[in-house]
This record gives sequence, structure tokens and C-alpha cells, in this order.
Amino acid sequence: MASLLGVLEAVVRAGIDETLSYLTLHVITCLVPAFFIAGGISALLSDRFVTKYLGGDAPKLHAYSIASVSGVALAVCSCTILPMFAGLYRKGAGIGPATAFLFSGPAINVLAIVFTARVLGLPLGGARAVFAVAMAGAIGLAMAFAFRDAEEGEGAVVATDGGYEQVVGGERPAWVTAAFFGSMVAILLIAASGLLSVAVKVAALAPLFALLGYLLWVEFDRGEIDEWLQETWFFTRTIFPLLIVGTFVIGIIGAVAALAQGMDPLEPVAVGEQTFAAHQVAPGLLTREVFGQTTLLSTGLASVIGAVLYMPTLLEVPIVGSLFGYTQGLMDGGPALTLLLAGPSLSLPNMIVIWKTIGTKRTALYLVLVAVAATAAGLLWGTLL
Repeated sequence: MASLLGVLEAVVRAGIDETLSYLTLHVITCLVPAFFIAGGISALLSDRFVTKYLGGDAPKLHAYSIASVSGVALAVCSCTILPMFAGLYRKGAGIGPATAFLFSGPAINVLAIVFTARVLGLPLGGARAVFAVAMAGAIGLAMAFAFRDAEEGEGAVVATDGGYEQVVGGERPAWVTAAFFGSMVAILLIAASGLLSVAVKVAALAPLFALLGYLLWVEFDRGEIDEWLQETWFFTRTIFPLLIVGTFVIGIIGAVAALAQGMDPLEPVAVGEQTFAAHQVAPGLLTREVFGQTTLLSTGLASVIGAVLYMPTLLEVPIVGSLFGYTQGLMDGGPALTLLLAGPSLSLPNMIVIWKTIGTKRTALYLVLVAVAATAAGLLWGTLL
């Protein structure tokens, strides 16, 4: 009985440790700015812009071109992209462009691509960028085709106490909208960057907050600001608890994998030059030897691992390079690319929120499309190498 209680305690502690690590790394620098951006999209972005460029009836070239490359400017992970995706979808974006944006956000942000090319080599970094853009467009088109009948009836909506109602956004100069969202995206990029010191961040953020404050004071009325804050709170209370629960479960999964290998879930484990808690690396240690060559098994398994594990943005690079041994030649290029594509775009917390946002059938198809496309990309890349 005592030993069983000890095991349960270790598992729970690992779940708590994973959750606390998540809160420390992401709440202030990533999620808070993302929630405000989502609230702004839902409350202040013109309905006509969304439906014109990302709606179900929007020209396919425009919609998927914008959605597939939109992630370049966003240094976000699979969870941070969720409030922005939910905001676009609730605002009236078609399911195709919305899911293309959902995938591209974490997959092709410029920081991740540059970091991948620098640490893992230019060929793998370039392959990640090219395949991510192609996958975003293909996944979005497949989702739109599968649910084309439902998408034709989708329109712009905002939340009200009684449900949803059709709205038409107000008009304002384009530069105001661009500056409003541009300043918030810049705040997110700078705050989330791990390459800048605190002093540099403060110096860079100060003028951006000043610009944002000026725009709110001069260009927006009190009703618009209140609606923005209400929408921000809606996304926060809807999404944040799900992320916490999902992250706790990830810690438990890692703890079970550590115990299966005879490790205490919280004991330090050195992987290369970095040290991790055992529960953070145990799943990779169980599967490392499988990834020595590009096969359907190795790429398929990489897509499954990437879909389940939560990878904060940029962390997928040391995970592939050090944890799974790509830089030491222990992991082949095919499964490495698959993990880089599926890992940042999916996670267990991410799946839960997507399911709550777009429903069971659409979520299931999206997950299958990401897994299959990432596996195919890895097989193709490994074969070319």
C-alpha cells in the first residue's frame, strides 16, 4: 500500500510540475497577449474583412494564401494559437481557411524556422518551411471539401447572453486596424522570445504599449473597448482551464513512462548538454531507437508522439536535436521532419480545445489530416535524403 501511494504521489507531482512549468513559461508572455488578440479579432475586426478574405465563399487563392503563411509572423505554439483560431472561426472564417491558419501558426513562425535551420541545419529548416506551407493549404482545402455544405451557411457571429447573432463590424481607417493588431502581435513576438534579455524586452515593449494605449484612447470608443475586453475574457475562461487540465495529463503520461523505465518522474536526466526532469524525456527514451531510419513505422510513430506531447514554441528543436538524438545521428531526417511538423501544431490540450470549438467530426478529420500529411512529408523527405 505504501509503495502504491508513493507511485501515485510521484505521478501527481509530475503532473503538477508539468502544469507549473507551463504556467511559468507561457501565461504572461504568450497566452495573455494571444487572448487579447483573439478578443480583438472577435470584437473589433470588420466582419467584411473576415468573410471576404477567409470566409467559406472567399476566393480560394486569397483565403488559403493568407491562411497558409499567416503563421510566419506569429511565434506561437499549439496552445497559444487556439484563442486566435477560435476568434477567427467565431467571427465567420470558413472551416478551411481557419484550420489552415490553425496549422500554420505554430508550424512556420519565423523564429522557429530560423532556429531550426541554425541548430538542425539549413536543409531541415528549409524543408520544414516548405512542407508546413504546403500542408496548411492542403489540410484547409480538405476540411473545406469535406464540410462544404456546412461551410456555405457559416457567417460572422459574436457571443451574446442568448447565444449568437449576426453582426456587421464598424468602419475605421485601415491603418488604425493594422496598427492595433500589429502592435499586439509585436508584443506577443517580443514577450515570447527566448532570445532577448529582460532589459531589451522592456525597451522594445514600452513604445508598443504606448502606441496601443494611444490607439485605444483616440480611435476607439468605450463600447468597442468594453466589447474587446468581454471577448478576451470569454476566450480566457473558455480555453484556459482546458489547457491546464490537458497539460496536467501530459505530465502524468510522462510520469508513467518514467516509472516504466525505473526512473523517479522528477529525477534529473541529462540528454546531451541539457538536463530535464525524467517525466519530460521518458516518452522519447522509450522510442529513440525506432527513429534511426525513415520508415512508415518511424514517421507514423513520430506523428503520434508529436500529436500527443505539448511542445512550447522553439522547444521542438532541442527535442528533435537532443532528446531524440538528431544532432548525434541517432534520428533520421524523415521522422525528425515529421515531429517538427506534427509536434508544434498538435498536443493533447490543443485537441481538447479544438474539439470544443469545431465539434467532434471536424476535429477528428483535422487530427487525421495532420498526422497523415506529416507522416507523408517525413517519408518523402527521408527518401530524398
